[in-house]
Amino acid sequence: MIAFGGTDDIRVTARSHAARGDWGAVRSLLAGATLAGYEPELVLLGAEAELRLGAPRTAAERLRDAFAVLARSGDGASLRRACNLLGAAAFELGDLTESHAAFSRALELANADGDHLLVARATNNLGAIANLRGDRSAALAHFHLAIPAYQQLGHAVGLAECCHNIAIAYRDDRRIEEADEYERRAIEYARESGSQMVGAMARAGRAELSLLRGDPRMAELGALMAASEYRRLADPIGEADALRLAGEARTAFGAFDRALVALDQAVALASAHGAALIRAEALRARAEAAFGHGDRIVAVADARAARDAFEQLGAADEVARSNDLLARLTL
Repeated sequence: MIAFGGTDDIRVTARSHAARGDWGAVRSLLAGATLAGYEPELVLLGAEAELRLGAPRTAAERLRDAFAVLARSGDGASLRRACNLLGAAAFELGDLTESHAAFSRALELANADGDHLLVARATNNLGAIANLRGDRSAALAHFHLAIPAYQQLGHAVGLAECCHNIAIAYRDDRRIEEADEYERRAIEYARESGSQMVGAMARAGRAELSLLRGDPRMAELGALMAASEYRRLADPIGEADALRLAGEARTAFGAFDRALVALDQAVALASAHGAALIRAEALRARAEAAFGHGDRIVAVADARAARDAFEQLGAADEVARSNDLLARLTL
């Protein structure tokens, strides 16, 4: 175990780990950090580590505990960052009302204080909520506001994440070539940044496009590679999403037994780590696989659970897709 001489040493080490994307090391260093014993920057880094390592519930609890203290402290930088992180945790947990409120507050504070990086992040995040709610125009408007802000800052990770979000919006609108162009850009920015996690995210996005193009074998290969990389990076939520995609690909080429294995893992991981959207998507995918396997009762139960989860998220387009699936399963 490394011995530290004081708070300055811990801060420097935590910042260094975070800059390299080594969130496991940040978590180990700052486990249990609270404002009672640590400065706000370290508490927020600890909460971000929990969020990035698939523990949004833990992150949200720490951020809510810190929020009131920060609001009274006059530490504007920490408060607005806490708002943005709380928005991200609430998004993972499926509470879009809290998420939208937190991101909006972060954007308001960032604009008032001239925090251009957080303006870009909060704008990007509000776009993700708009896309989930089916408002593609608003989503793309947010993303295209965030892109030049990240470019001006030279922030490659932010550009990669934003390009990936644009690709998702185009993919959901079935504009496949435009989606692929932005996933390619995301991969390029991820390489420039050196972020392996963002790279895995963009590669999983391209695998999703392979499935939509009618190439499920290529989609399975890309999804399994992404799942392996997420596992190595200790990102169980990313791994759950990649396994969901692998399951969908296997269903597409009729390997229903193998699809169910991947989808059982995806549902279990997403449920264990509070990833509401990925759990809903994995449940719906498992319904398709179970139906192909001949288990109509299981398929209907999963499809209904997915629809209910999408309704709680306020994802109208996904509710409609789930209802279409239920209608097909109950013919």
